[in-house]
Amino acid sequence: MGQRKTTPANREKIIQAASQLIRERGIDNTTLADIAVAAGISKGTLYYYYSTKGDLIFDIADRHMNNLTDRIFRWLESSGQDLPPRKVFRMVLDTVMHSRSRGQIHVYLIQEALTENPSLRKRFVEEYRRWRGIIEEGLSRVYGNHGEYATMARVLLATIDGLILQRLIGVEQIPIDSIAGYFEVTGEAYVSR
Repeated sequence: MGQRKTTPANREKIIQAASQLIRERGIDNTTLADIAVAAGISKGTLYYYYSTKGDLIFDIADRHMNNLTDRIFRWLESSGQDLPPRKVFRMVLDTVMHSRSRGQIHVYLIQEALTENPSLRKRFVEEYRRWRGIIEEGLSRVYGNHGEYATMARVLLATIDGLILQRLIGVEQIPIDSIAGYFEVTGEAYVSR
């Protein structure tokens, strides 16, 4: 039997179908079989691209995160360059926090990575490293190249994860402006030391 060839068009059909079904039904109520039917491909073809639902969802989340990052960086370059850090932090937090599907997917992936899927865990470790680098780059755009922002990037990433969990649980209204102000003061103290 010859080796199958992956195509970007098939991968795109799978990702689009999965994204739509997840929005409509939720992650737990969407199976790989459902996704194959919605994409108009066989289940075998789907498994050729994605052996687990976690891997497929990770690619969806990765694409979503890249889109958010691109949107934030475009905003920083076009209109956010001369704004006070508080407004920049507020825009970033608002953008991430109002992406409801991203939050649900992120939490699902964390659960999968912690309980059932060591390869997904490994991908998460790599992605967190990449996300911290993106945040460090963003911080250097906000505050200039005054040093190393690794610690602040870790704290900001952990804060975003925690805020997403709180929003999904419905804890209470999250004071984005106050949190943005906290990061502004923290960043300015860090830069001035």
